[in-house]
Amino acid sequence: MTFLVITVRFLDDRYHGLLDRGGPAEWPPSPFRLFQALVAGVARRGELVIGEDKPENTNFTDIGKAIGWLQKLDPPVIIAPKSKTGQAITRFVPNNDGDRKFDRQERLTAKRTIPTLFLLDPHQKPEVNYIWDTSNQSDVPIERIRDAARSLTTLGWGIDMAFADARSASQAEAESLAGIRWHPKAGVWRDDGMLRTPAFDQETKQCSLCDLRHCHETAMNRIEHGKPLRTVDKPKVFDRVFYASSERLLPRPHVVFELRRDDGSFFDYPQNRLIHIAGMVRHLAIAAMQKDPPEGVDAEWVNRYIAGHVCDDSADHRQFSYLPLPSIGHQHADQKVRRVMIAAPLGDDGFLRHLAMRLDGRQLKPTPETKLDHPPTLVSVRQDKVARSYTQSANIWASVTPVILPGHDDHKPDKTRKLIERALEQSGIEHRCEFEWSALSQFPKSLSAHKYDREKRPTGYIRPDHLLSQTAVHLKLRFNDGVEVPGPLAVGAGRHCGLGVFARMDGRE
Repeated sequence: MTFLVITVRFLDDRYHGLLDRGGPAEWPPSPFRLFQALVAGVARRGELVIGEDKPENTNFTDIGKAIGWLQKLDPPVIIAPKSKTGQAITRFVPNNDGDRKFDRQERLTAKRTIPTLFLLDPHQKPEVNYIWDTSNQSDVPIERIRDAARSLTTLGWGIDMAFADARSASQAEAESLAGIRWHPKAGVWRDDGMLRTPAFDQETKQCSLCDLRHCHETAMNRIEHGKPLRTVDKPKVFDRVFYASSERLLPRPHVVFELRRDDGSFFDYPQNRLIHIAGMVRHLAIAAMQKDPPEGVDAEWVNRYIAGHVCDDSADHRQFSYLPLPSIGHQHADQKVRRVMIAAPLGDDGFLRHLAMRLDGRQLKPTPETKLDHPPTLVSVRQDKVARSYTQSANIWASVTPVILPGHDDHKPDKTRKLIERALEQSGIEHRCEFEWSALSQFPKSLSAHKYDREKRPTGYIRPDHLLSQTAVHLKLRFNDGVEVPGPLAVGAGRHCGLGVFARMDGRE
């Protein structure tokens, strides 16, 4: 296998690129930002186009054509130093609208700087490598790409001075590069971790290179004597791809629904009976998928994947998880259930989107256990403060609802530990962690893991009948090496119906 490698080496140990104006920080530097830097460097030398052609009819030089070839490749693997986000600094600079207020102090505007600091080993260099697999590419214009790379002067903001080079590399050479490896995950969409990549549309012929050329033209022609100031177009032809690594792990696909009454107000349900909400959502999902299943699934897919019935002893059984979310994240939160999450196995984003579209706006149907006269309606939401407690990355997690262990511990601590380790493994928790258990949750208003109180009266969370004989505990997890793991996390035998659901600790001990 052969690879194209572009290495960008910074003159300093920090980077200031942001995903959007005002933040958050962008890390690693996106492939589109590299592409912009290459285009700018070549254009600065006057070697991007031949003559003064209009951007929509540009005649590119050989170097320009090589950059155009680069934008057609699949997103690269990125190897970057380990990093951390530095302290944000807000500076106040004069606003360009000086014709409105001539007093400088009255027209200051805030500009936020968020550096990303490189955490370098003693002999590690402050460099970022972009690696494309070119094994199936013929006529790789390596010399022209190298010329373009050597034209780069900055990557990020203007203060992020850098220089670059390009080369062909073998698989062994590519694997020997030091740093954190960031891998593109096509078809995955998340609220964070999306990086811009160059784009080329074969049908419309729209491409990032021509779009950047057009944006440059609007900037150069924004001022004309005697006429109003023209607007400057921003780049708009690019794709977004999720990049995953040990520093940004790929979370399970999930969608969150609010439970709403007919008048639009929140519907709330007692947390001790949350499995009823899970059951109603599951029944609605079964009915929707029996009526309109995704293309290409077999006859048992609904029974196996939606209903969760294990048809055999296969270890790779996959199914949806229906997770009612107690309201947490605020000191006055009452832990009642007002939201429900559906989580899918990794890689099954398509199945989840198919189901979510058909459940949005549907009313739940009451079961004999719920006895609801006016059941709630599911309303999908993208941004939700409560849901973020269950989904954002964290190093320390604690169970909000108790973890049902795969067996009974006979009140023996050694057996409890082994059952917890098995539950973590079965739930797909791959990263090593330290854990501690208790009958009580780290979240003060969560209910106990006990089934009965001291008077032998039923207490705690209602469980499905087949889980009544198994030990339940509350867990606190701390992942090794400071790794921040994304949610949602659900552990134990009840992880598909709302038991064993974890929330991030937000630094609380």
